[in-house]
Amino acid sequence: MDTTSFRPVLLYPDTIGDLPVVAPRKTALITTYLGGRFHPEVIRGVGSDPQVAAVTAGAIAAVVDSGRYRGVVMDFEGMTPHDLDALLVVTAAVADSVRAHGVETVVIAVPAGDTAAYPAALLLQPADLIMAVLYDQHWSGSPPGPIASPDWVTRNLGTRVAEVGAARIVAAFPVYGYRWRRSAETEVISYDDARRLTTMTNIPLLRDHASATLHAVSPEGWEIWVTDEALLATLVREARQLGVTTFALWRLGLEDPAVWSLIEPKRSAALSDSLPE
Repeated sequence: MDTTSFRPVLLYPDTIGDLPVVAPRKTALITTYLGGRFHPEVIRGVGSDPQVAAVTAGAIAAVVDSGRYRGVVMDFEGMTPHDLDALLVVTAAVADSVRAHGVETVVIAVPAGDTAAYPAALLLQPADLIMAVLYDQHWSGSPPGPIASPDWVTRNLGTRVAEVGAARIVAAFPVYGYRWRRSAETEVISYDDARRLTTMTNIPLLRDHASATLHAVSPEGWEIWVTDEALLATLVREARQLGVTTFALWRLGLEDPAVWSLIEPKRSAALSDSLPE
């Protein structure tokens, strides 16, 4: 969503949406994330006037309709408890508009631990599902550390399950890593690039037992934490013990290729057969 006009802007072309395996389940991500951060002021502005919200929602629905999307995920992070009324106005307006254009499933992404700004019971009034964002336990601006340790995931996901039950929750897990650098900005790193870098520099990429996460430290001043198939399998198992059976991954293209062994065989070996794109 554009930070000035509040209108939807299509950032990336859809290159796979017409594939037969994808088309029936194609989901649009609607977000205020732009220029490296979320923009809560957009939701405050749109949500302050129901007419503005209706116009913006209609424009979003037109984009969704033109792309023949069957689902929508709204990701409006960065809100505070004081913004709740505006958030509810916007999410309800968007949900109503996209459903009128054929969308079957409306999902709202929520920071897993922030129940004050993102109360699941209220947000489920316009939505079908809540997507608990279970990554960035440590992030680009924090000290180095695991991105989603099992203990952290279980604690935060358990809070959301206690709110609304497991059936209406999607657990969103990471498939990426970070490389923290002493003299440069932290960068997102894929599993393959983490393996390649540690092999080239002869630095072991070892599993941190406390967080079940692959980890490497260089004498040159960088430190890597990255998700692999084994960690993801553990996170899925922990979530299933809480009753959650629907999962999302962020973001495709950075994953350990072995992750697909969890998904493909019969689509039920470890992950649900409902994976929002």
